[in-house]
Amino acid sequence: MRSYECLFIVHPAADSNELSGSAEKYGEIITGKGGTVHKTDLWGKRKLAYPIEKHSDGNYILLRFEAEPATIAELEFRMRVDDRVLRYMTSYEVPEGAGRSEELMQLTERKERDRRGRGRGRGRGRPYDRHRDDRGGPREPRYESRSPENAPGASPPAGGPAKAAGGDAEPAAAPSAAPAKAESKTEEGGE
Repeated sequence: MRSYECLFIVHPAADSNELSGSAEKYGEIITGKGGTVHKTDLWGKRKLAYPIEKHSDGNYILLRFEAEPATIAELEFRMRVDDRVLRYMTSYEVPEGAGRSEELMQLTERKERDRRGRGRGRGRGRPYDRHRDDRGGPREPRYESRSPENAPGASPPAGGPAKAAGGDAEPAAAPSAAPAKAESKTEEGGE
């Protein structure tokens, strides 16, 4: 036999007689199948985390018992068809003295590590990777524009930094590469 605990929520309009009757009814199902009920706790009315069937409160009852796995199927079936039970959950209870094996602990740690490492870089535009300086190369700026003017090794634009629109100063004229030829007046066709 295994140790189980079953927590179920009963309709908030149920009075104390109905709550104790529900606990006894489900305890009899367990004992009828050869199990033993160790403890029955009536927690009373508590606020639910979210509304269930338009109810915001519910009466909580906890059963701790030992039974065969086939008994759990019967118990949960009865709770499912009972209109007074809003929700139920049955879980296997690990005995306090039972230690976890070293192999199980390693497997759990490996799964936890994989879970933490999963999903990095998904949906962010760039895959997750270490900075380039960690691999020996120069570190690229992350949030600067990658336009040709801002490319590494590009010279600054001619004329210096641009002035704000509506400023008093005019932009400096760009020096031309070839000297300008002086115009000559000719007698043939000129003025």
